[in-house]
Formats: sequence, structure tokens, C-alpha cells
Amino acid sequence: MRYTLLTATTLLWGVWLSPAFAVEQNISEDNQTSLNIAIYNENRALVNDTRSVLLQAGNNQIAFSGISAQIIPESAILQGAGINVLEQNFNYDLLSYESLMEKAVGSTVTLQYIHPSTGNVTTQAGKLLAFNNNQPIFEINGKIEASYPGRVLFNKIPDQLRARPTLVMDVSSQKAGEQNLSLGYLTQGLSWQASYVAKLNDTENQMDLTGFVTLNNQSGTDYKEARLQLVAGDVNLVQQYVQPRRYMEESTDVVFASGLNRASVESLSDFYLYTLPQKTDILSNQTKQVNLLSAQFVPVKKSYEFDNSLRPYTTELKNVKPQIYLTFDNTKQNNLGIALPKGVVRLYKSDTQNNMLFVGEDRIKHTGNLETVRLHMGEAFDLSANAKRTSYAKLATNLTESTYEITFKNGGPKNAQVIVYQNFAGTFNILSETVPSQKITANRVQWIIDIPAGGEKVLQYKIRIEND
Repeated sequence: MRYTLLTATTLLWGVWLSPAFAVEQNISEDNQTSLNIAIYNENRALVNDTRSVLLQAGNNQIAFSGISAQIIPESAILQGAGINVLEQNFNYDLLSYESLMEKAVGSTVTLQYIHPSTGNVTTQAGKLLAFNNNQPIFEINGKIEASYPGRVLFNKIPDQLRARPTLVMDVSSQKAGEQNLSLGYLTQGLSWQASYVAKLNDTENQMDLTGFVTLNNQSGTDYKEARLQLVAGDVNLVQQYVQPRRYMEESTDVVFASGLNRASVESLSDFYLYTLPQKTDILSNQTKQVNLLSAQFVPVKKSYEFDNSLRPYTTELKNVKPQIYLTFDNTKQNNLGIALPKGVVRLYKSDTQNNMLFVGEDRIKHTGNLETVRLHMGEAFDLSANAKRTSYAKLATNLTESTYEITFKNGGPKNAQVIVYQNFAGTFNILSETVPSQKITANRVQWIIDIPAGGEKVLQYKIRIEND
């Protein structure tokens, strides 16, 4: 364990600390004994950071360095035996070129210029008058210099600046000695999302499903050897807390973690908790993917559907395409039966040369056990329909009678089946039809139409509708 005593003046969001806490003890990650992170879907995480601290009896000032730069300060809580937190201060004014220049405005700095041809070094003092839009203005030997070509050397680091985000706490301890203190806090900048890859078999009645979790760390801090838990569910949030973001890097490191065991799943209140089987590192500005689940031979059902798209009025509808859907049941019998976090499912299928081709994607909601997943793959190429109204009569003020004719075409090499859904307002009665319908709800019916390969099928129906 390493403990460092530093002299510093710290601000409590604009309030000076009491002189009784003039010496602080810096508690770095070297003192860390455990790190647990629970990450939520809403770009928010709960960090529990436990570190070994040497306390004296009475008042102590301890500084937890290396915490998240996007911490929500009012959520922080420090726990330990016989301690009482009197005051806590979050310092996020970080050491950078911009912050050094801003803090040095009005003071004298050292300016150094190296001649590009001779290599001669010229050093002189200059007063920094202003620093706006990353452009410093100096007073050098009584003259104003707006574009000094050399380097700026600082005599010291301002007390207010920290190399890393730090939470400073005034703690009263009942006794002296070393103990583990656990700092818990909520932070933004840590997020996760699920994504799925589904590979269809040749007949498209089964698939292999693999689920991945993508972890994204934009909190400005590294988390090493962390025990990770992922909370699936939409937690209510009052408002978003925004921190300054000038510490952020632009680059992103993508890491694929392979060979991991399946995450364990448990119910947590009205949410689900996924615990990764081993500790992992999530570095700042890193995107990491880990395996969530794998399931083989999951039965699926493919359907072609026209949903309220084939009811013409005065104009004939031509070349209307059915939508393609893929459905499967999230059950143990189908090698699943676990809570599936919301995310995008990407569908693939091999061609005759065994090359993988992308055939569609859709986004699913949080899906619990025993629920059905329905994926929209796109619209069919070979299937189409033309629809027209062949007769219309107004029998009374609120009573009409109409006849419709729909021609389904199949330009593909295989027989196909399509489902036609149609909603009708008011009280309706189908007087005649060439294909039997099924009433789904009080105002919704369906027809199942079989279309031969390279052929067509005609549906005619006559309906009487009484509007309320």
C-alpha cells in the first residue's frame, strides 16, 4: 500500500475548506482492494471502489484520485467502520495545456524560443495577459506579443489543478488504523448495449443465435480488474448531469474479448442483472465486446405479410410487396428461455458457396422468458399483389356494401404462403369470399393465401359494413 501526503487547497464547489483539513492523504488505485461496476442501459453506472486507507483518530482529509470524471458528485457515499463524512469536494479542473494557460493569466511565465537554423536557445520572461480561443497574448519587454513562436515554460502547477479527477473528503474517524473504505457513486460515461448475430439455416426454419455486449467507457478514467454487472431494464432518471468534457480523447480503442463463459442472469426487482464470469479491464475511450449468450438450433418461423396495405378505395393498388418477418419463442425448449436485453439482431445466411450474406436486421425490446420475438427482415422481392374495388353501394346513411379483388403473384421458384391482415371500422359482415378468413379481433381479420411457384392466386370477397 502507498499513502502520499500532499499540501493543497481544495474547493467545495466554490467554498473554501476549513484550515483544520490542510493536509490531505492521496489514496490512489495502488490502494484498491476491489472494484465492482454495475452498468445500466441509460449511459449510467454505479461504481463501488474499495481502497485501503490509513486513518488517524479524529479528523482526516482523504483524496480518492482516479475516479470517474463524469461522477455525479451528490450521489457519492463513503462507507467504513466508525467513520463520519463531514464534507466532500469533487475536483474536475484537470491538468491540460488549456487549464495551465487559463490559470496562468496575469502571471509571469518563462518563454523559450529555439532558432530553427542555428539551434540557439533564447529564454526570457513574459507576462500572460490573456488566453482566448487557444491564443495566448504576452507582454514581453514592455511590448505586446500576440503570436509568440516558442514554448511556454511554467514555474509550477497551480494548486487548483489535478492530474486526474479527484474526490476529496473530510472524514472523522473514531479510531486510528488501517481499514478498507468503500466509495460508491453514480457516473455517466459508462454504457453497454446488447447486439445479436443470427445465422439462418438453408431452409430458414432454424437459426444459431449469439449475443454480444458492447461496453463503452467515455468516463475519462480506466477501470482495471473490475467485476462487471449489467442491469437490463429502463430505470427512471430525474435528469442528466453534465460534466465538462475537455479531458476527452477523440480516439476509440475496440477490443473483442473472446473465449468468455456465458454470463449469469438473475432477477433484480423488476430488472435483470447479468454478471460477467471474470474480471475485466475497461480502459478510457475503449469499446469492448464480450459474449453474452450462445444458442444453437433455435426454431424460427418466416412469414410474408400484408398488413392493412391491400384495401383500395377509388384507385387500384399495384405491385404491393409483402413484408418479411421472422419469429421465435424465447423458451427453454428452444434453447433460450433467458431475459434478452434490448438490442439489434442482425441476420445472416450462407449462399451456395458457403459465403455469409447479410439478409436484414431489426431492433428488439427487453424480452423476458416465454415471450415471442418478431423480427422485420424487409420486403419480399418475388411476391406482390394488385388490389382493386370492383363494386360499391351505399345501402343507407351508415351502411355500405363493397366487393374487392386481390391478385397475388409469385415470380419465385418455390411455392409461397402469404398472410393478409385487414382492419374494418364499425360492424362488418363478410358476405362471400373465395378463401376462408379468420376473425382475429372484433375489427380485424386475416386470410392465408397459398401461391404456386411462378403463378398467381386471386382472392375475392364481398363485405357489408355498418358504421356507428
